[in-house]
Amino acid sequence: MIRAELAVAAIALVASGAVASAQAQTQTASAEPTIWDHNGSVVYLVANGQSREFHYQKPRAGMLEVGARPGSLLFRGEIDNGQYSGTAYIFSPHCGQIPFQANGPVLDNDQRILLTGQAPRVGRNCRANESYTSNLEFRRLKPNDGAQSQEQFTAVTAPRVEESKSEVPSTAGSELPSTPTAQTSQGASVYVAGKGKYCKETAVRGYLDCFYTSLDACQKSNKSANTRCVPNPKSGT
Repeated sequence: MIRAELAVAAIALVASGAVASAQAQTQTASAEPTIWDHNGSVVYLVANGQSREFHYQKPRAGMLEVGARPGSLLFRGEIDNGQYSGTAYIFSPHCGQIPFQANGPVLDNDQRILLTGQAPRVGRNCRANESYTSNLEFRRLKPNDGAQSQEQFTAVTAPRVEESKSEVPSTAGSELPSTPTAQTSQGASVYVAGKGKYCKETAVRGYLDCFYTSLDACQKSNKSANTRCVPNPKSGT
């Protein structure tokens, strides 16, 4: 009788543990990515808490020509009270990835997102000499619209950063980007994108991509690109 009671108790304990484990997995799992249209490209949105990331899933032909690939990062940031804010990227075949600040609202009952920022215009020498207004519009697609490329969600390992299609630059938009800057030890002004303690240098002189909590994380992430990692000049690291 005692053995039977112990066996029942053991089964109940295992069952309760399994239920608790399943609940924990459900609570920690991220929401499934959603599919969006961005200027003729199919992109997907990864939401994790307040964090938001847009990646290319099926780049349009024009973006493929400049180096965009499935998984390429387009925007990384956060949402707060229906407003997105963070760092968007343009991609240059000569200069690589170039970050710029972008923000904007969620519209039409979460069916559209419109981000705006001052993107740098760079020449072949990879120096930013002016900026232009870049508008990134995302329209949510119905599940059936993106079903054919659904399997590509699992292929993202080392996303490349690319250029998004923007509005035609205005000839009057010649002011420099109104985005966070810092001073290096030599006194030169640098553009800082992100709030991490460490940054990777971009091909554009004076532009830092700062999304790393440690020097080791930055070096590991950019080992294949042979990119130099430096402390964020705004964090006091």
